[in-house]
Amino acid sequence: MSTLYADLQQSIRANGNPAQEGNASAQGHTEASTQGGGDSGDRPTPAEYCRMVPLLDAQTSCREVLELIKEQPDLPCVVIGGKEGEPFGLVMRDTFYRKLTGRFGADLYFGRPVEKFADMQPLIADIGADPGLLIQQALDRPESQFYDCVILTDHGQLAGVLTVLDLMIMSGLLQTGAEQRRRQTVAESFRHVTGMEESLQQVAEAANATLIECRQMKEWSLDGRSKLDEVSQSYSNVVERMNENQQQVARLIQDVDTISALTRTISELADKSNLLAMNASIEAAHAGEHGRGFQVVAAEVRSLAGQTRQLAADISGLLGSISRLAKETGALTTAGVGEITASAELLDEGSRMFGELEKAVEHVAGTGETVNRLAGDTAMRAAVIRQELEKGSSFA
Repeated sequence: MSTLYADLQQSIRANGNPAQEGNASAQGHTEASTQGGGDSGDRPTPAEYCRMVPLLDAQTSCREVLELIKEQPDLPCVVIGGKEGEPFGLVMRDTFYRKLTGRFGADLYFGRPVEKFADMQPLIADIGADPGLLIQQALDRPESQFYDCVILTDHGQLAGVLTVLDLMIMSGLLQTGAEQRRRQTVAESFRHVTGMEESLQQVAEAANATLIECRQMKEWSLDGRSKLDEVSQSYSNVVERMNENQQQVARLIQDVDTISALTRTISELADKSNLLAMNASIEAAHAGEHGRGFQVVAAEVRSLAGQTRQLAADISGLLGSISRLAKETGALTTAGVGEITASAELLDEGSRMFGELEKAVEHVAGTGETVNRLAGDTAMRAAVIRQELEKGSSFA
C-alpha cells in the first residue's frame, strides 16, 4: 500500500469519515434550503458542498482501493494524484465495483495499479469557480462521464469533489434564487409601473386642468382684446371729432379776426362820421337860422356815430375774449388730441399684447392637449404592463 494511502487511513481513523460528513452537510443544506425556500441573495458555492475523498498514488493496487471503499461505503470516488497533492485522475466507486466483481475480476485486477481503471481526463475546477459555469461545464461532458464527480482544487491541490447530487442541489438553489430574484424584479417592476401609472394619471389630470384654464384664459384674452378694440375705436372717433373741433376753432379764430377787422373799420367810419357831423354843426351854426335844422341832423349823426363807436368797442372787446377763449380751446384740444393719441397707442400696444397672449395661450393649450393625450396613452400602456405583470407573477 502506498504512503499516501497509509496517511489517509491514519487521518480517517483520527478524524472520522470525511465523505460521510460531506454527505450529512449536503443533506442538511438541502433540507434547510428546501424549507426556507432558498435565499436569492445567497448563491451556493462549490466550497459549501465540497466532499473530502482520498488522494491515492497512481500505483496503488486495486486490492487496496477495494479495501478502502469497503471501509468507507459512502465514498463516491477516489482521486489519483501526485506527491504534491495535485489531482489528475478519477476512479468512480460504481465503475470500479463493476469491473472487479466480475467472474475473473479479482484474479485479473487485484494486483494491478488503480490508474488502469482511472479516468485520466476528469473535470477539474477551482473551488472558487462560479457555480453556474461549473454546472454548465458538468452538463457539457460526454454521456459516459455525466455521473462522474467533479474534482475541486485549491491552489492546485485537491480540495474535494462534487457529486451529481451536489450539482443538482446547487442547480436547484440557483434556480430558486433566480426565481426569487425574478419575482422580486417583477414585484419591483409592478410597484414602479403602478407608481408610473398613478403619476401619469396625475400628469393627465394636471394637463387637463391646464387645458381648461388655458381655454378660460383664451376666452378672457379674446374678450379683453375685443373690449380694447372697442375702446381704441372710441378713442379714434374722439380724436377724429377733436381734430374736427380743432379745425372749427381755427376757423372760428379766423372769423373772429375777420370780424375784428370789420369792427375796426366800423369804428374808423364812426370816427369819420363824428368828425363830419362836427364840421356840419359848425357850418350850420355859421348859417344861422337857416342852418338850425341841419344842425339838429348833425347832432343826431354825431350821437349815432358815438353809439356806433361804443358798440364797435364793445364788439372788439367781446371778439378779443372770444379769440382768447378760442385759442385756449384750440391749445387744450391740441393737448387733448396728443394725450388721446398716446392713450390710443397704448391701447394698440395692449391689444397687440393680448394678441400675443392669445397665441401663447393657444400654444400652451396645444401643448397641454399633447401632454394630456401622451400621458393618457402612456398610462394605458402602463396599465397593460401592470396587468401583464399581474398575470405573470404569483403575488398578483
